[in-house]
Amino acid sequence: MNATKTGQTSADRQQPAQQRTLERLERACRSAIAAPGSVSGMAAAAGWSRGYFQRVFKQVLGISPGEFIRSRRLQQFSTLLQNGCSVTEAIHQAGFGSSSRAHQAIDEGMGMSARNYRAKGAGIRIQYGLGHCSLGRVLVASTERGLCAILLGDEPYELEQDLVRRFANARIEPAAPAFQSTLNQVVELLDQSHPDLGRLPVDLIGTVFQRRVWTALQRIPSGQTVSYAELAQRIGQPNSHRAVATACGANPLAVVVPCHRIVRSDGGLGGYRWGLARKQKLLAREKSD
Repeated sequence: MNATKTGQTSADRQQPAQQRTLERLERACRSAIAAPGSVSGMAAAAGWSRGYFQRVFKQVLGISPGEFIRSRRLQQFSTLLQNGCSVTEAIHQAGFGSSSRAHQAIDEGMGMSARNYRAKGAGIRIQYGLGHCSLGRVLVASTERGLCAILLGDEPYELEQDLVRRFANARIEPAAPAFQSTLNQVVELLDQSHPDLGRLPVDLIGTVFQRRVWTALQRIPSGQTVSYAELAQRIGQPNSHRAVATACGANPLAVVVPCHRIVRSDGGLGGYRWGLARKQKLLAREKSD
């Protein structure tokens, strides 16, 4: 039986085209997960040319094969650190080509240096302030890079405990008076129906997977919602909807990372870290204009 230029057999052609494409992409992703991958190796596993594979991968999954490979390396790196490996050993085992490139990718992908990540944030200084907004009490916290937490609630003490729990080994302290302008700016944005959140510098500190989910959340337009399953598709891991829900629950930046725009597949609101009443209010406000 002869194959076509794209490697299709007559048996292949009997399958729906979309299903066949997804199966090939899944095979390529599995090959990169099983061992340190390359774009050429993934293309070969899919049975396509490198150029065609890159185009299809980006079109279907929304990220490039190179971005997928880097994400997998970072995930492997973080797992190795959590299992007790040294930074140098984890860099080597995760398949990074050089130490300098690894540290740059880790810093960009995790929001902190490799050594600070291994120490669970030890050495990071966080300042915070408390205020009132239309959603209740709000705690706003920042590192030297930008906002690392916007927490909503009813009691200041509970918000402070939440901050400590999230950044257990960081140096956390009340902000100086100059921080009041940042706090006021955040409160002003939280009270708008369609806030311009792009002007706020943020420092998203989390695992590689969490940061991928949070970045995808920030791409959901105001007034729209998506399901956990759909968001899992958008980050290129269609079977990870439960992990996506967990990452949404761990989101440290209320509204700025709009996890309130995630709903169940049946249209139900699902959960919300800061209470369903706040989620309903946010969604109603965004859809009112």
